[in-house]
Amino acid sequence: MTSSPSREDNGIVKMNVLLGPGRAEGFAMFVSTFPPLGGGPPSHHHDSYEEAFYVLSGEMEFRVDGQTARVPARAMAWVPRGATHSSRNPSKEPARMLVVTTPDAIDLIIRMPEGLRNPDAM
Repeated sequence: MTSSPSREDNGIVKMNVLLGPGRAEGFAMFVSTFPPLGGGPPSHHHDSYEEAFYVLSGEMEFRVDGQTARVPARAMAWVPRGATHSSRNPSKEPARMLVVTTPDAIDLIIRMPEGLRNPDAM
């Protein structure tokens, strides 16, 4: 696996694309870093893809279809296609997650105008 040098920093969440468009068929992979006490997209859903989140360090809180769960490091959360969800870092330490999407949703993020990449504008 080769890491891509591309980075996205919208002031809230940093994203490092590991496997993006044209490098894999059917999925994308990136690492997101969340600042302490907050950060993350507001409640939203995706009709065309699902997501798996593996917490590498820190702790994340996920809300999926009205249910909230804290996910510690070395554990994962899965969001099915169409589920309304959000995530945030509830701790005083930064959190890092490996995110895998299928099909290749990272292409949608990369093609978004820069101002829309901010989770507050999602």
